[in-house]
Amino acid sequence: MDTDGDGSTGRPEQEPVLPDRAQMMQAVCGVAGDADPVLCAAHELATLHERREQQLPGDTSDIDWARARLVCEIDRWVVLRSPTPAISAPIHTESIGAVVDRMAHFAALTYRALACGAEADLHAAQQRLHELACGYADLIGEVASGARRLPDGLDGDTPESDGPQPSRNLPHSE
Repeated sequence: MDTDGDGSTGRPEQEPVLPDRAQMMQAVCGVAGDADPVLCAAHELATLHERREQQLPGDTSDIDWARARLVCEIDRWVVLRSPTPAISAPIHTESIGAVVDRMAHFAALTYRALACGAEADLHAAQQRLHELACGYADLIGEVASGARRLPDGLDGDTPESDGPQPSRNLPHSE
């Protein structure tokens, strides 16, 4: 209902809860952006995925450990910035940090395919990145409105804890 006669509802504009799709795409595609901690973490995830793609097969546990830490940081920021969802809200299958990590992975794959001239791989990575970006936009909208719950895995999921940790490359027994 217009209460001021100016076309508005009289309620103050709500600040965005999380970076929008365009901002997130810029962050995972290499633009460092502003001081937003979620965008900084997304940019760092992209950098880690690029390093991982350039590394020879072998031990990537340090990179994976750093990625797990950043995913946890993003998820903590989401909890701090988001309204409490309704108990009846459906739960999403993965956290926003996990979605951003996958976006960063497909951005790195896109750049690698572009550098190698692998057109089929380039198209597949671009398509998947686009799909993930659309899913991210839908998810943050649902989280911001309280219509979607996220998996509750923040307790014990930090690298400093004894909780779930990224997989380590273990030596194979021969």
